[in-house]
Amino acid sequence: MIRGAVAETALGGGLLAGGALLGWMAGDAGAGAGLGLLSYVAWHVRNILRLAARLGSDGDTPESVGLWGELFERLHRSRREATAAQRRLAQIVQRFEESSAALPDAAVLLGEDGRIDWCNEAAQRLLGLRTPRDLGQRITNVVRHPAFARYFSGEGERAAGVEFPAPQGDDLMLHAQIVSFGQGRRLLVVRDITQVRRLEQVRRDFVANASHELRTPLTVVYGFLETLTRDSTVLPERWRRPFDLMTQQTLRMQRIIDDMLMLAQLEGDGGRGADSDVNVPNLLHLIRSEAIALSGSRRHRIEVDADPGLWLRGNESELRSAFSNLVGNAVQHTPDGSTITIRWRLQDDRPVLDVQDNGEGIAAEHLPRLSERFYRVDASRSRAKGGTGLGLAIVKHALARHEAELRIRSQIGAGSTFSCVFLPAAARPVPASEAVINAPCL
Repeated sequence: MIRGAVAETALGGGLLAGGALLGWMAGDAGAGAGLGLLSYVAWHVRNILRLAARLGSDGDTPESVGLWGELFERLHRSRREATAAQRRLAQIVQRFEESSAALPDAAVLLGEDGRIDWCNEAAQRLLGLRTPRDLGQRITNVVRHPAFARYFSGEGERAAGVEFPAPQGDDLMLHAQIVSFGQGRRLLVVRDITQVRRLEQVRRDFVANASHELRTPLTVVYGFLETLTRDSTVLPERWRRPFDLMTQQTLRMQRIIDDMLMLAQLEGDGGRGADSDVNVPNLLHLIRSEAIALSGSRRHRIEVDADPGLWLRGNESELRSAFSNLVGNAVQHTPDGSTITIRWRLQDDRPVLDVQDNGEGIAAEHLPRLSERFYRVDASRSRAKGGTGLGLAIVKHALARHEAELRIRSQIGAGSTFSCVFLPAAARPVPASEAVINAPCL
């Protein structure tokens, strides 16, 4: 820059001095100096025009001297660097498009308002998107399934994603998940889980068929064991203890088979059975009576705090299975004399059932896996108490069929709370006929 300033000063001084000298020779030094200054200004105007012309085209950068020479050189260097950066960026974009095209999963880039900015080939295949026709469209205008619309609007758990059939109706089952990034931008990732669901169906069919086949021989074995243990004259005393253990284990196997059949039924592809308006407060009092009988000599204190005016739309058999499993687990896995509280109420406009105990609590690392089949925090203690390891799996699937979710809060030494959270639309007031029947007599 200093070199350019020196050259610029020399150029301007030279033109001014040369003009003054020519004017002095002509008899008017002032006019000559003015002419030199005008030449200097004209030179600047010419460079400005050349710069303007260069900025508006991709032609070669002009050459000059002084400050203008340095300016043109810097412009040429910055243009060369910008061209190289643009070339590198184009290569990165090309590699990204090639790699995204190779992905088996669909990827859709969404703007702030959910409009489609970009999608890969898998998205066109799985979701039926077409480019450039669908670019700029809201994703919910293209993928119209109600489950996806609810998930996209924020009703579902973002981390869990959502499953729905492919829009083309090709018997494909898709799983979608939304990842947020940047300022208001989102990436929709969709994968084909059809084969996974088919394999799960094969597993469910095998479990159901095997359970049905095992139930009959177990019933026969249990019948003979019960007959032998009941008649003291037939069974020698030294064999009574082994036969009692065989009877207990046979009953435990029957409970496992019953739970496996229930779980297979809940996991079935068909929808839940006939819905009705379920009298949840009355149902909870019946479950309390069963839990008191289950507790027996352990003398648990079981309390019910239920809103009598809040009923629920759903399948009563499945809801009873879910609720009784939660209460039964609380009885089995809490110390003698513990307090178990069952609450049924509206919370943030959503029907919520809480089963709370003041037992030992569960460590945080076990909570995410509690609803897995046969998962036990303490396997030896669970088996000793007669647990099958399927109770919470049954609860989870029964709630899923009602579009509800299971939430678990626990702290070591402070007890646990298992919550069934339903959608607001599932809440029902007490039917008019029931309100009349249950009205107090005056």
